Amino acid sequence: MAPSTRYGTAPKPGVPRPDAPPWRRVTSTVLGILAALLLVASVAAGYAGSLVANTDRYVAVVGPVIQDPAVQADLSEQIGDQVTSRLDVNTAVSDALSNLDDSRASQALSAALAPVIADRTNSLIDSTVSRAVSSQAFATLWVDANRRAHELLVRAVEDDPGGMASIASNGDITVSTTAMIGEVKSRLLAQGVSAASVIPDDTGGNYTVFNAPGLASALSALDTLGRIAAVLPWLTAAAAAAAVLIAPRGRRLRSGLVISISSAAAALATVLLLRFVQQAGVDSLGTSAAVSPDAALVLSNAFLDPLAAALRTVFVLALLAVLVLSAAASPSRWQPWAMRHQRVYQAVAAGITVLVLFLPGLSAGITAGIALVLVGFIVVLEVLGRRTRTPLDAVPA
Repeated sequence: MAPSTRYGTAPKPGVPRPDAPPWRRVTSTVLGILAALLLVASVAAGYAGSLVANTDRYVAVVGPVIQDPAVQADLSEQIGDQVTSRLDVNTAVSDALSNLDDSRASQALSAALAPVIADRTNSLIDSTVSRAVSSQAFATLWVDANRRAHELLVRAVEDDPGGMASIASNGDITVSTTAMIGEVKSRLLAQGVSAASVIPDDTGGNYTVFNAPGLASALSALDTLGRIAAVLPWLTAAAAAAAVLIAPRGRRLRSGLVISISSAAAALATVLLLRFVQQAGVDSLGTSAAVSPDAALVLSNAFLDPLAAALRTVFVLALLAVLVLSAAASPSRWQPWAMRHQRVYQAVAAGITVLVLFLPGLSAGITAGIALVLVGFIVVLEVLGRRTRTPLDAVPA
């Protein structure tokens, strides 16, 4: 009897159904690329947002910078210039020598010695400043100053009504006098001025410290960045899921490949763009800039290196995903030779896994990603090997 064709021929795996509309493939590809761009954007925005919102994270990034010789030299020069400009060493030395004796010989000697003594004094100031900047005490001052500045920034960004500082829309940076008046009230009461008890506890106003036009807009942009950083991961997951679900049956692995390849390309392009913009910014610094080019390079590296490392992790994990999905999409290409030397490949994968776990210089994300892929490779080979051997073992003797 001829075989029934009632249900038709089943479509081959990996081949889309002929009735799948073209818009599904196009939409899936667009969503996959969008998911990759959102992934890179979420990594960048999350890192930038953490620097804005987390004082400890900011201090951890900027704190070690003071140990760099280029930053120490630049800071020593600026502090030395500020000290000598206020002291006016040349005038002070000339006045001191001229007051010793009014004779012509003394005046001539003073005129000759004044520049020498002034130069020696300036050198002493410079060396003292250099030793101070390179000391551990100055490093502590550097960290404390950056911590206080960032805490003020966080309160301003969050518009904390209980904070000591706030920024108005016109750029006025003000401090609250409520706590100050409360302190005065306590001192008056302690001195027996009972009339101070009628002062309300919430009495106070705002004292304008200085005006910085444009700072309010910048802080608003930072606040928006923090909000976007919280939403972008969810948008990334939604776009990736939609790309896979909309893809026609048989092309869903291919949509995963689109996401992985696009993620690797976007991460690599972003790292290269960051380095290009960084170098262009350093090269554009002139002699009148507040920071020297060497110090600017060190400072920018301190902020960009962690982001570049995170993007490199995305790049490596995306490449690993490409390998896994490519192998899953075409098992017939590698399964026969993999089964012939299954134990050898499993032993090699296990050895590489152990090596990666103890290899220095790799980030935690890259290490975990490589280890998971290799362990998955070992498990997949074991499952395929057992499936291949099962029909032969089931045959009766």
